[in-house]
Amino acid sequence: MGVGGVMGSKRLKAVAVVRGTKKVPVANSASLASLCKDFLEGIKASNFMQLMREFGTPAFLVGAVKGGAAPIKNWSLIGEEAMPSYSKLDSASVKRYRVRRHGCFGCPVGCGAIVSVNSGPYQVSEARNPEYESLASFGTLCLNDNVESVIKACDICNHYGMDTISVGSVIAFTMECFERGIIGKEELGGIELTWGNHRAMVDMVEKIGRREGLGDVLADGVKKAAERIGHGAEEWAIHVHGQEPAMHDPRLMPGRGTAYIADPTPGRHTQGTSMTLIERGVSPWPDVVFRTPKLALRGDFNAKGPLYALATSYHQLYAASGMCLYAQFGGVAVPLGGFIAAVTGWDFSYSEGLTTGRRIYTARQAFNLREGLKPEEFRLPSRISQAASTGPYAGEAVDFDTLRDSLFNALNWDLQSGKPYPKELVDLHLEYLIDDLWG
Repeated sequence: MGVGGVMGSKRLKAVAVVRGTKKVPVANSASLASLCKDFLEGIKASNFMQLMREFGTPAFLVGAVKGGAAPIKNWSLIGEEAMPSYSKLDSASVKRYRVRRHGCFGCPVGCGAIVSVNSGPYQVSEARNPEYESLASFGTLCLNDNVESVIKACDICNHYGMDTISVGSVIAFTMECFERGIIGKEELGGIELTWGNHRAMVDMVEKIGRREGLGDVLADGVKKAAERIGHGAEEWAIHVHGQEPAMHDPRLMPGRGTAYIADPTPGRHTQGTSMTLIERGVSPWPDVVFRTPKLALRGDFNAKGPLYALATSYHQLYAASGMCLYAQFGGVAVPLGGFIAAVTGWDFSYSEGLTTGRRIYTARQAFNLREGLKPEEFRLPSRISQAASTGPYAGEAVDFDTLRDSLFNALNWDLQSGKPYPKELVDLHLEYLIDDLWG
């Protein structure tokens, strides 16, 4: 999914950009400068942002394993007892290879880094620091505790333009197929792809990038790979409509799990960020006051829809603004409405902003419906939707179908078809879509 897939399908090889020399026009530069000053001072003082500056997202790995958010062994296990050696992948282990800090343009935090491995079989020079998702997908998901192999696998993916979440997921899927005897060393070109075999893992990442041997079968993700392999492999292919989910267990984060199946781009962890925040009682958005107690992670699933709808409407606006998602976690108020008003000169209210976000979300849904996609096609695999048998929340079930229905109701979408009702389209100034959706 996304523009990368579109570019690849069109065989686009490069994009050349000429450096601009003109300034971006701003309606009220004094107001923008004042807002930025206050916001950046808060960011610099934030404990969360200081942690991000020190370690980046690898800092999440240990807590994610302990809390049951990080998947282990192709999503079959959770919790630190399932992989006692997970601490070898912690942030300090990654930081040992840091050459220098790296960050987005103008950012005072710089949560990324450039790393080098100077000896051993996984040498890389000036590579990008593996993020949490990559540490989990090439690490815990594959029962691999060798951090240098994770860095190498990420570097290969970056050179080939491959997503580390999807590649790590397809490697873990293949390891399970190998364990269960569905594929053998012959199909793997002599590679013994056992759990935790980091040398075999890195070799397979290279083969996927080159579409060599079984790598050609795996290169389109777990859904198509399982269909090609057959023999029941579909049972261990963890995806939502072909998209491998990120390394966040939906049973621990029901809001994120709801986004996996309710968002027009399924399986995307970023789309559930605001749902997860609001569920845990976090509200870093000063112009939007959520006067609600912390939502129970389990409980009345029917009651969550209105808050999920509010959160995802805000998220669409926030994402469209280009703001960093991590800024929402720092305990610092994000003056998004003020930023937009200062830049554009609009008399901009948050009521308008939330309507804009809801319009974006609804238009994305309408696009899917026009292309023939149906809500029932977006389903969580049973392995990540049924109550876990081990780990910190063993036996606790989440009713994801009810959560999605509750969200659809709050958005005024038909539960069966997923179509936004005509009145909703009119209220959002999308009335021109009524004929396309309702005939």
